[in-house]
Amino acid sequence: MTPRINDEINQALSEHHGFVQAEGPDGKVIVMSMQVYREMMGVGSDEEMADSLRAIDEAMADIEAGHTVPMEQVFLELDEKYGVHG
Repeated sequence: MTPRINDEINQALSEHHGFVQAEGPDGKVIVMSMQVYREMMGVGSDEEMADSLRAIDEAMADIEAGHTVPMEQVFLELDEKYGVHG
């Protein structure tokens, strides 16, 4: 599904350099232009873009499937391995 951006969001994107916070039905969301996304993610080519979006889809599927690690555990493991205090 590729939803269409309404005129209000499109105008806000133009006025705010391609990056805007909006109110969605489930709370606040960030809407950004493809150019801003590519710059933030460091994806220049269409292939890099497809890889980036695929990685996001896979990460979201992992989260939904409960394949996550508690942040506290990550900090403990980093501290044990590298002496990094979280």
